[in-house]
Parts: sequence; structure tokens; C-alpha cells
Amino acid sequence: MDGLKTELLSPAGSFEALRAAVQAGADAVYLGAKRFSARQNAENFSDSELAAAVRYCHERGAALYLTLNTLMRPGEEAAVGREITGAAEKGVDALIIQDLGVAGLTRRICPELPIHASTQLSAHNAGDVMSLMDKGFSRVVLSRELTMDEVERIYAATGCELEAFAHGALCVSFSGRCLMSSFIGGRSGNRGCCAQPCRQRYSCGGKQGYFLSPRDLCLVGRLDDMKRAGVTSFKIEGRMKGPEYVAVVTDVYRRALDGGEISAADERRLSEIFSRGDGFTEGYFAGLNTPEIMNINISNDNISADVPGRLLAEGRNMYREGAERPRVAVKLRFFAVAGENMRLEAEDRDGNKAAAVGSVPQAAQRSPMTEESAARCLTKTGGTPYFAAELTADIGEGLFAPAAELNALRRRCLDELTALRGESPRRKIYAFAPEYTGFRPEKQTLVASVSALEQLDPAKGADEIIVPIEFFDKITFDKKYVPALPPVILDESPVRRRLAALPEGTEVYASTLGGLRLIAEAGLRARGDFGLNISNAEVARALAGEVERLTLSPELSVKEIKALTAACPVPAEILAYGRQTVMISRACIIRAVRGKCDCRPVELKDKTGAEFPVWGDSETHINRVFNSRPTFMADRLDRLRRCGAAALRLCFTDERPERVREIIEMYRTGGEPPELFTRGYF
Repeated sequence: MDGLKTELLSPAGSFEALRAAVQAGADAVYLGAKRFSARQNAENFSDSELAAAVRYCHERGAALYLTLNTLMRPGEEAAVGREITGAAEKGVDALIIQDLGVAGLTRRICPELPIHASTQLSAHNAGDVMSLMDKGFSRVVLSRELTMDEVERIYAATGCELEAFAHGALCVSFSGRCLMSSFIGGRSGNRGCCAQPCRQRYSCGGKQGYFLSPRDLCLVGRLDDMKRAGVTSFKIEGRMKGPEYVAVVTDVYRRALDGGEISAADERRLSEIFSRGDGFTEGYFAGLNTPEIMNINISNDNISADVPGRLLAEGRNMYREGAERPRVAVKLRFFAVAGENMRLEAEDRDGNKAAAVGSVPQAAQRSPMTEESAARCLTKTGGTPYFAAELTADIGEGLFAPAAELNALRRRCLDELTALRGESPRRKIYAFAPEYTGFRPEKQTLVASVSALEQLDPAKGADEIIVPIEFFDKITFDKKYVPALPPVILDESPVRRRLAALPEGTEVYASTLGGLRLIAEAGLRARGDFGLNISNAEVARALAGEVERLTLSPELSVKEIKALTAACPVPAEILAYGRQTVMISRACIIRAVRGKCDCRPVELKDKTGAEFPVWGDSETHINRVFNSRPTFMADRLDRLRRCGAAALRLCFTDERPERVREIIEMYRTGGEPPELFTRGYF
């Protein structure tokens, strides 16, 4: 794996940050347009700025990846299609995508435009990665929760081009699976508007702390390990950060990837330019878990409050106006023959060729021109992105040319080469017109999802019961039961074993692409769960051949649900009751609170007094955070019955058996809401 070509990938939230990344040595940059980017609060790039950014990068030998990494809503297909078309026309090197529907659109509009799977797709096992490869992704950005051994196993099983975060902020939840900001404040991380409730102070059992706030990641000392594990693209987080941060961090990682020794002074530079709390963590990659990862006692406000002026000046100096890092190797050939115009040719590593013609050389009065004297002018590439890797010269005897003429010849030749490098590639682009046919259910069924064995019997008042697959180690299969795979599958072995024990023809819920793959391999039938973020007809279309039913995203309004069910080719299910899962975390929040990992539930109370239950799984130790209030719609059943959903799901968490019976009956006949509830996005 050491022979794999590596890439340093830096963030650009503005054009200034783009210059900082490229001039500090990034091989590629990633940035967002004004819409459909997971960092909507960054400055981002207009159409004209994006075109200029592509030219700037390509002229200097850097790649540019555009983030279209938010979820598409019903009715946005045409607007997203225009973004894809514009990106393809401007020569963007790849799109970074979260939504499988956006990926499908890209394949139809411009098959030649590469797509990279965003970390928002939560790819955390080989099955996830193989499924993404099957859907046309050429690169996968892995979940940040993976250890070195897990990354290595994924690469060994898939051979996929892997990108991983090496530096910057960590989310406490698996990316793409966090709905906390969305459900408590209406600012969805899946739409680029996260309000970061994870960085707030919470209390539990008389103890206060930042129980959901991880330290920032720093793997500058682990880059060789990352290479050995199969990572080829090393990503720096920070599209919301300033250009000085981008310059300094990129510079340190550039030298580290090139084999340079990273000193204590370099580590101090990384900490001083931006550090969340009392130091960095090597995170999950090093096999760590809380409290090592978490920043429990440090306020989110205590973030590099006083960046040294010298460090800011150092960063600015790297991307000052006119600064150019010599990045692009060129081969030069010079011809000076008596009686003919001088000629300089240049060729870069991509095969671009440029030439410029000068005047006829003069007869030398004193010192004739030599290859060495000509080279002093022709290889003087300072202030340009170029360096002369090779110069060959064919110079006749007794000839002379003024230095000014040779310098002008070099400038014209390299300007021509720059123009060629900045040209957009010619790609075939196809028109797109969204046309969909939806599934029309004959009736609406009621589905109960249980979290405890004692809820099974009272849940039989529903038409079907969703049961965690691990429960089947203790219970007998019933025709009403529909097994559900875990929301995160880091170890596929127990899941395969349990699937193999299910009756032929069983339908099974999966929240991940890898889970759908496991179900198919077991010869069973799949249903897509809400972790797949089904928010538009395109993603429903992309998965329709793999599933019997799809659970729609809980971030859709009734109007959006109606639009989607009218275009969804398979039956759609909606989450109509219960505490929404708002975070899924590999970090043991319970251990952060209690000081030990015993998987007994805790409740985190925020500054408003709202309490969020946190459950730990004794088998996987994955933590789930639930909303402080249950979604309730039993008093508005007419709205649910007209939305086109084939099934209403009632999600039971901590409800007692008698309450389970009551809620199911309410969703049959109607009922009054509890004292504390939410309508969610309904």
C-alpha cells in the first residue's frame, strides 16, 4: 500500500482560502457553491467564482472538488441538475455527494464527471463501500469513527480509493445520522445548517460538562499508518475557518506527507492556529474512546482565542498577492538558428504543449549565447506556478539574443501554457427532465417499532412489529415480526449469523447500504430504514430495485411527504410517533457522564431544561441520543392518512407496556397529545 499515490486535500470556504490551500501545497481543494453544500454558512462560491477557482487550481496543478453534499428535497431536482451541469461545464474534477439521488442525477447528466461519496453517507464497513462503488462512486470518504485496523480491512476487501479526515473538528455523531440541530432548532446538518448543539453544556445527575463535544482531530504523526491502511487522500477539515488556518495547517501536513520531520514547533503551530480546548486527539483511528476523545470540561468558546500575530502573518505570507509556489514541472526546448526566428517550446506533465516565437538572433559581437547563458533567462520561472525540470537547447554558433528578448519569449510561452491548462475539459452533458411514477397504496398499515422485550405483546395491536434482530436470540419468530438491523454495523459477523437464522422470504429493515447488501446476500428481502435519508424521488428510484419498502426521512414536511409519495416507486413508510433518534455515536457518552461504560441509560439536560435520553448498546457499545420529546400526530390522523404513505410507524423507546397499547389505539381512532410533545417536521 505504500506505493499508492497520496493527495493532500484542503478546505476552501472562500477564494482567499483557496489561494492559501494551493500556495501552501495542497494537491486538491474542496469547496461549496452557494446552494446544496454542507457548509451553507461559509462564504462559498458563486458561478463566476467557481469558474475562476477551477482555472486557478488547474493552472497550478491542483484538483478541485465541489461539495454537493446535502440532501435534496422534493422539487429541487431541476435546480440540482443545473448545479451538476454547471460543475461539469466548468471542469470541476469531482463532486462530493451525500444524496444517492444526486449521484444518480450526476450519472445521467454527465457520466464522465467523477463522484466521491461524502462522509455524510456514513460508510463504515466494506459492504457500505462496495455498494457505493456499485453506484458509480470512484472514491469514498470514510466515517471518522473507524480505527486503523477497520480502515485496513475495508481497503483489503474493496481496493477502493479511500479518503479520510486527518485534521480538524470531529462530530460526536456519525455524519449524516445527526438530527439533533434539526429537531431542536430546525437547522438541519443534512442541509448544511447545523447549529452545533453538541458544543453546548449539559447536566446529568448533578454533574455538568460538554459531554457531546469531542476534541479536534490531529493525525499528523499517523500519516504513515494511514497510508499503510490504504488511505490515499488526507483531508483537512475547515471550510468555516479562515485562510490563515488553511495555509498553516496545509503547510505542516504538506511537509509531513513529503517525509519531512514534524517538530514540536510545528505541533505548536497547529495548536495555536486553531485548537478546541486543551489539545488534540488521534481519535478513533488510534483506537481511542472517551474520555480521551471528549472535551468534557472545556467550553466551546475557548477556541484559540489569541492566535499569535506572527502566526497569522506567516499564514498570510504564504498566499499574499503575487505569491506562487513552483508546483508544475515543465520541459523546455529552445531553438536559435541563424536567420530564423527563435522558438521556445514547453510541455507539462499532463501533455499540454505551448510554444512562442521570438526575433531572429543577432551575430554575437563579444560573448556568443550558450545553453548555460540562455538557461539563466529561460528557466527563471519565479512568480509563476512552473519550474523547469529539463531544458534542452539547440543554439547555432556565434549567435546572441538580449536577455530581455529571452525573458519575453519565456513569458509568452508559459502564458500560452497557462491558458491551455486553464481550459475546461470537453465532456458530454445530457439534458435532464424529472419524470416519476409513484406507488399508490390501497390502505395504510400501522407498524410498531419496539426497543424492549416487554413491549412485544402490547405491540401486537399493530399490523406489524419491527424488532431489533438481536432480540431473535431470545424470542421465537412470529409472522408479525419484521427484524431490523443495527443502525451501525462495525462487525458484520453477528449480523450475518442472525440473518442466516431467519425464515425464507423474511423482510428485514436496514439503515445502511452495507446492511441492504447483507440482506441480499442472505437471500432475504430488504426494507430501507430512515438512516438511508430518503428525501427525494431520485434516491427512492436509486434504491427501488433493492427494497420492498422505504422509510422516508423524518426531516420532511407533510407537503414534501405528499410530493415524494406521489413519485416514490415503492411503498413509503413515515415515522408518525416516538422519540426521534437524533444522534448515533461511537463515542461512549455514558462513560463521559458516569465515568464508566455500563450501558445503563442516562439523560442529558440542556440549558432549557429539556432532557435527552442516551442509551448504550451492551453488544456494540454504540450510543444513541433521543429527542427530548416524542413526535405526536394521533390528533391529526386525517393529515397522515392523506399524505400517501403506505405505513405509519410508531417508535417505542421507554414507554411502558400499557402506554404502548394506548398509543397504538390512538393511532387507530385518534387521541389527545401528552403534556410534552413535538410535531417534528409535520
